[in-house]
Amino acid sequence: MIAFLIVCYCIPFQTVAIYAKQDGHQLVIKMANQKLKDAGIKTDSQIKQAIKEHDGGDEVYAIQGYKGLNLYIRDNKTTTFRHRFTSPVTGKRKNFTLGAYPVFTLEQARDMYRNNLSLLAGGIDPVFHHQDAHNKKRAMPTFSELAEEWLQSQIASKQFEHRTIEQKRTHIAYAATYIGRMPVDQIRTPDVLRAIKDIERKTIPTAKRVRGVCQRIFALAIGQDYIDNNPAIAVADLMLPKPKTEHHHAIIEPVAFGQLLRDIDSVTDFYGHAQNILKLQAMLFQRNGDLCSMKWSDIDLDAKTWTFSPSKTGNRADMVSSLVVPLPKQVIELLRSLHAQTGHTDYVFYNNRRKEKFEHQQQLNKFLWRLGYKDVHTPHGFRASARTLMVEQLGISETLIELQLGHNVRDANGRAYNRVTMIDMRRDMMQHWADYLDGLRTTEQSS
Repeated sequence: MIAFLIVCYCIPFQTVAIYAKQDGHQLVIKMANQKLKDAGIKTDSQIKQAIKEHDGGDEVYAIQGYKGLNLYIRDNKTTTFRHRFTSPVTGKRKNFTLGAYPVFTLEQARDMYRNNLSLLAGGIDPVFHHQDAHNKKRAMPTFSELAEEWLQSQIASKQFEHRTIEQKRTHIAYAATYIGRMPVDQIRTPDVLRAIKDIERKTIPTAKRVRGVCQRIFALAIGQDYIDNNPAIAVADLMLPKPKTEHHHAIIEPVAFGQLLRDIDSVTDFYGHAQNILKLQAMLFQRNGDLCSMKWSDIDLDAKTWTFSPSKTGNRADMVSSLVVPLPKQVIELLRSLHAQTGHTDYVFYNNRRKEKFEHQQQLNKFLWRLGYKDVHTPHGFRASARTLMVEQLGISETLIELQLGHNVRDANGRAYNRVTMIDMRRDMMQHWADYLDGLRTTEQSS
């Protein structure tokens, strides 16, 4: 009794109250838990006992026989396995949470601990190793996701025109119908082949382009360490041969060419820009796509020039990256009349019904087919017509013609001519050619 009064006098009241609540059973539990901490946990039942008898605060129990492997029990009885080690990379001590009990078992904790020791022996930090593995697994893109990344890189490079990018997007869409949702590391050659063969049954050239785009996308996957082999490469040897190229039909006889020009001029009921585009095509002999997408910002009506980047440049060594086209007075007159109609837009041949907002090349074919020139003359054929008639009928230098066609012409020393080389001579040539065409238009009519 005297001893109890002395304790009450020396110890604060709250502390006395706490000790007073502890009966003999609780003291036994505390002693048992302390013994378990000292000896270390060895069995699953011991873990359950420690959790059950946990009475607040954070406690740490060593896993017997596994130095650095511990069981952490938090105040709310949340229990996790942790591995404490010194990082071979940073030299700092780390607590690596392996998993939460009971979903993550004692046996799994021991297995992961042993794996971590193997990594540490090799100088690898287990935390970094598992983070990399987790991120790689989580970030594995599908074909469609990686294809979009590849496409955006092509757009950023500014290597291709908008319509070329859209063509590639279409090719990706073909492939994505079959393999779009598949993770790239799960796609095998038979998967790609199945897609390409299905497309091949409809059109061989498109199938070949789709395969080529797929190969580039998988090359990106290799570069980003998603895959080791390109599943699209072997498909090339399993495809049907490309059909024989059909050359663009072109009229190269003066009288027949004059009749073609008159036929184009005579149409009065064809909706759209095809007629005017073909008139320009005859005088300027540039590619269909470049004429259809002609921009007002590229045209200087006062300087009488059209400056642009040919659409088929890409990485082709035979094409210039920028071209200046001198505009004869007939073209200037036509463009001024068109400016009153579409000058408020970006494009000379504006078409608000199309996503690209300029006329589609197929309209040119339809126009000529309607006139009866299918398999006789194509829109692209104007380039061959101009080349042939200029040389044979007007005696113009082939070098000048090639420069104006946008081909990469080199001098005797192998140096490429620039875009304004012989520009005055080319200006005279273009006016001479336009005047010659006017003559062809009237020759048959006056005879």
